[in-house]
Amino acid sequence: MSTQLEVLLDQTRDALIAGNFAVLSQLSAQVEVLADALPHVDRPTADRLRSKADRNARLLQAAMRGIKAARQRFKDISTASTLSTYDARGRREVILGPSGFDPRRV
Repeated sequence: MSTQLEVLLDQTRDALIAGNFAVLSQLSAQVEVLADALPHVDRPTADRLRSKADRNARLLQAAMRGIKAARQRFKDISTASTLSTYDARGRREVILGPSGFDPRRV
């Protein structure tokens, strides 16, 4: 059973990296069922499972930060009267539009 749980944790990692959020809810439910039914395991197995679960938690937190940043960027773009771009060095540049400029139409 611990092997099945490890496989699910690895699939969860793959889904997080790929941004496949639709699959995550299914995998999450399966992980919960297996984790709840998991019998006592030896120390090395427990350490492996904990390591994979911690890795997935860090990936999920990073994904959530990315989603939050994207939402904020969309909000900034939709409410701005100017357009911001980035140069080759990653520095933000503001392009002032003409009067009546609507950045949503760019």
